[in-house]
Amino acid sequence: MFLLVSLHITTEAQIGKSVHVKRDPRVDKLVERQIEINNLSTQGRIVIEQGYRLLVVSTNKRDQAMEVRSILLKEYPEYKTYMSYQAPNFKVHFGNFKTYRDADKLRIEMARFFSTSILVIPSKIELRVTNQETINHP
Repeated sequence: MFLLVSLHITTEAQIGKSVHVKRDPRVDKLVERQIEINNLSTQGRIVIEQGYRLLVVSTNKRDQAMEVRSILLKEYPEYKTYMSYQAPNFKVHFGNFKTYRDADKLRIEMARFFSTSILVIPSKIELRVTNQETINHP
């Protein structure tokens, strides 16, 4: 308790005084270097962001969902395919798109493989950070 009272008195005595800080210019260089190191360490990592995926099929037949998934893996090996079960339906989601426009372009192209309508839906997506990109968090 004595310590708290002592700190309170010291703080009251310093009210109204200003503090001047002189920053060494080398600190700015260290901060810039740390930013570079942080960007290098995030390269190749997967980050989760808001984006879009295609909902290719939603069915209560597991075999049908597996067939659609197989077609997607064969025809579009460069994209990820996600299959989930949300009672009573199996859903097949496809791709990781940053923009609606990118997802919609592929949706139109995929119409030749599927008779059902494919929907573009907002989703959390996985993105791999490359050399040119940096992660910006507020």
